[in-house]
Amino acid sequence: MSYELRVKNDSGLTLIELLIAMAIGLVVLGSIFSSFTSQKKAFAIQEQITDMEQNLRIPMDFITRDLRSTGYNPTEILVVGTSVGIVPDLSTTININSIRILSDVEDGNGVIGAGSPETVTYSLNGETLQRNGQPLVENVTALTFTYYDSAGNTIATPVTGGNLANIRLVQISLTARTAKEDANFTSGVNISGTAADGTCRTRTLTARVRTRNIGLK
Repeated sequence: MSYELRVKNDSGLTLIELLIAMAIGLVVLGSIFSSFTSQKKAFAIQEQITDMEQNLRIPMDFITRDLRSTGYNPTEILVVGTSVGIVPDLSTTININSIRILSDVEDGNGVIGAGSPETVTYSLNGETLQRNGQPLVENVTALTFTYYDSAGNTIATPVTGGNLANIRLVQISLTARTAKEDANFTSGVNISGTAADGTCRTRTLTARVRTRNIGLK
């Protein structure tokens, strides 16, 4: 009796049992692969979001730094332009998406030099944010400047004439997008195909800077 039982136990798996085991194994492997793929996609999306947010912080730091020193003139000699600090020229208007900033920060001689860092312009060329005509960051979809006087009233754009000297605060708003579209995100910026194929995620960063040197006598 024990001999027959031993022979029966040594017979191994049947074909059906083997197929069932393989099917279970495939299901488990499929679940692992699906989880890995989802995690990989999530990591790629998060990496793009990080890059996008970096594309906002870097230019915002540049713009706010330049605006804080606009109109700086240690000699107190009211050379044309230095008493204002934000003035247009032939190529740059003081508008909702462009600005030209003057400050005597390089040598403090009372004269604004034509080159950087005493004359700085910001503008948006397509989706490239430019500083002095040179690319600063890409994938920027909007650059908006809003100008306010000492009473907090909005100054109409383009800002010209006496209104340039009335600027006391500038609000900067930057909007950036991810470099690639996300197939599961359809409420952002569409750069290829249709929104049904996915869109780019966006972020907007806003800051207000007081132009502390403008209006000083």
